[in-house]
Amino acid sequence: MANAMVSVSEELYQIIETLEKPEVRHSLQRLLEKLPNVEQTIESAENVVDFGKAVLADGKTIDRYEHFASTYNVGSETITAIVQLIEKLPKLVQIIHRLEDIIDFVTAVLQDKQTTEYTANNLKGYIDPYVEKGKMGMEFLKMVQQRAEGSPQHINVFSIIKWMKDPSVQRSLNYVQSALDILKEKN
Repeated sequence: MANAMVSVSEELYQIIETLEKPEVRHSLQRLLEKLPNVEQTIESAENVVDFGKAVLADGKTIDRYEHFASTYNVGSETITAIVQLIEKLPKLVQIIHRLEDIIDFVTAVLQDKQTTEYTANNLKGYIDPYVEKGKMGMEFLKMVQQRAEGSPQHINVFSIIKWMKDPSVQRSLNYVQSALDILKEKN
């Protein structure tokens, strides 16, 4: 029994020595300060476990979840598609960030009157020649329509032969023939 007392007193002495170290005292003090938070965390975990047990014990809830899960067609193809989608999420996020940057830039440009006026003036310089050509084309078509409706001419084979000698008709027919040749080659 004396040996047992000596062994206990040695162990007690080692424990006291360990407790006297500053880092151990500091750690114990921090642990004691955090005990209320640890207790709350344990209680929260107990509440979650109790809730889980209650849900698993409730037959109606289990039936409802089974019905809910069985109504969806979740097969291997669906799971594979979900996994592939998840794998592509980083790239999709990058694309979305780029789109957001573009949208922000366009919004900023559209809200800046000076930039929109400058852009409109520059575009106008490029578009105006085409608009003028379109106007000239429309005027030409109106003149042709007025002349054709205003003074109808009698057209015969000799008129057509006379037209065939005109260089502008020859050029137009050459375009038609080239278009027909290209269509023939493609088919």
